[in-house]
This record gives sequence, C-alpha cells and structure tokens, in this order.
Amino acid sequence: MDGAMKKQEQPKILIVDDITMNVEILQEILKSQGYETLCALSVQEALDLMKENMPQLILTDFSMPGMNGLEFCRLLKSNPLTRDIPLIFATVADSSADKKKAFEAGGVDFIRKPFEPIEVIMSVKNQMNSYYAKREMEDYNRMMHKMVTEQKKQMEKEQEKVLLALQTVAERRNAHEGSHLKNVGYNSRLLAQCLQLVPKYEKMVNNAFIDTIGVSARLHDIGNILMPDETFLDDYRSKEEQKKAFVKHHTEEGAKLLEELGANEGNRFLDMAVLICRYHHAKWDGSGYPENMSGEDIPLAARITAVANDFDALLRARYKSEPLSLEESVRIMNERSGKAYDSRIIEVFNKVVKQMRTD
Repeated sequence: MDGAMKKQEQPKILIVDDITMNVEILQEILKSQGYETLCALSVQEALDLMKENMPQLILTDFSMPGMNGLEFCRLLKSNPLTRDIPLIFATVADSSADKKKAFEAGGVDFIRKPFEPIEVIMSVKNQMNSYYAKREMEDYNRMMHKMVTEQKKQMEKEQEKVLLALQTVAERRNAHEGSHLKNVGYNSRLLAQCLQLVPKYEKMVNNAFIDTIGVSARLHDIGNILMPDETFLDDYRSKEEQKKAFVKHHTEEGAKLLEELGANEGNRFLDMAVLICRYHHAKWDGSGYPENMSGEDIPLAARITAVANDFDALLRARYKSEPLSLEESVRIMNERSGKAYDSRIIEVFNKVVKQMRTD
C-alpha cells in the first residue's frame, strides 16, 4: 500500500447506498485492500454513524430515496467538521450534466455501476493519498506555526529583558525617584485593562496591548539617561524655559535611542515604547510636546501613560516642592481632563484610582 496509507491503520470508508447488494460489493472490494468500512442504507443512517465514527472517505450513491447523494454532499461541505472528507459518487448514470452537478456539489470523483473492482480501487487510492497528503501538509503547517510562535515568544522574552535592563539603568540614574517607573508601568497596565470595557477602545486594547504597555510604559523617560547630570538638579524646575527645552529634548532622544535598538522591526515592546517616549508629554488640547499633536492623533499608549505618569509625579513631588495628597492629586488630574488628558481615560482613572500603585 502507498506510503501515505501506511501511516494510518485501517482507514475508515463510509459506503452509502439504498441497495444492500451494492453496499456488499463495495464492502468486499474495499476490505480486500485493507480498508475498514462503515455501511449505511440511507443518508440519515450515514449521518448517525458519523456521530460516532468519522470516516476518511465516503462512497455514496447519486440517487437515493429521501435525501439523495447530491444533497448529502452539500450538507457535508457546509459543515467545518466534515467539509474536508473526500466524497466519491457512484451511479449508473454517466452523463456530463450529472458529473457537473456532482463536482459543483463538492464531489471529487465518479465511479460507475456495475462496479469494476480496479476502477473502485484506483479511485479510492487516489483520493485517500490526496487526503493524507493534505492532512500531512496541514500538520506540517501547524508544526511550523507552533515553532514560529514559540520562537517569537522567546524573542519577545529576550526583548522584554533588554527593556527591563534599560529600565534598571534609568532607575539607577534617577535613584531619588524611587518606584516611579514601576508605578507608571503597573498603573498604565491597569488603566489599559479597564479601557477594554469602554466601547470606544475595546477593539484597540487587546491582551497583547495590555501586556506590552506594562513593560513599555516604564521606559517613558528613558531619554533622561542621555541628559547631562546637571539637568537633574532641582534648580532646573524653577527655570521654565530650561524645563520646556528639557522636556522636548528628552522625549525625542529617548525615542531615537529605542529606534536604534530595533524598533519598527516587529518588536512590539520597542515599537510601543517609542510612541510612549515621543508622545507622553503631548496634551489632549495640543499644548504639549511635540507641538501641534492633540486629541486622538496622540497614540493611545502615550495617552494612557501620560495619566499614569503625571498622577505618580503629583504624589511624589516630581514637579512640586512638596508631594500632594491622594485627594489633591486626583482633583488636579480631573481638572486637566479634556485639556491635558483624554477624558475617557480619566473616567476610567477615577474608577480604579484606589487600586493604583502609589507607594
């Protein structure tokens, strides 16, 4: 028997014919070739059999009482569970019109009555070999897809490690800020999770987006590591022009750094981190940086991170001489809703603020 056939022990072939003698003849021919047969005298009986034993091939009479072979074929092809089973028609008719109907219904071959054993055997072997070749190709494709998926996951883990290492560098450079970066990552992820329930954003925020922003948001200020040490001194906060220049510079420098590491090459962590770095100081009303960036033109990940970043900044006095209370920080965030921030994100923020990290 052919190589493809050897990989399957006793393939099941379903024979459907309302005449018992025809069933017995086909059964004898097929059993002589090592096939296991299932027999039915009507389409309904065949369907009942298939609930327990799914065949690899079907031989069906063209004309039968009740549901005929054509209707049976169309029914099988409409069901994802049975549409790939090859079906051969058996009939006394041999007209072009009948063949056309059979092939249009989804049949793969025609055998004539009375049966010639060699014709039955060759037709069955050809279709079984094609069937198993297709299955082997599907198995191969599934295996390759699994391998590629696993490799991609491994690459993403490595990429995540690189980003977390960069985060560690940023934390050490700004040790006075404590857990700010971790808080921004955690709170950005929390906000993204809740945005899944907002109709406006439910299609934009999937599980991958949520996992990615939890890492990428921590790198929002990675541009700081490229700044001269004196820019971190407290006195820069009192100089408005210097402060604005610093904000514009560190966002662009951080984005460029991440682009050099391989953004836009299929790394979802880096790609999102670039957007966050470049746009997390953009304001909803267009008053932030980059200039003229406003509203929904600001990437969603950056809008989310802006809320998480500024909230934590208020609590730890990043921009003020003294840290603010939770209540005062929440009040300020709401005052800025629709101006600095996407109001829908602030609505979500208000619902989950008690669950956000503030240590």
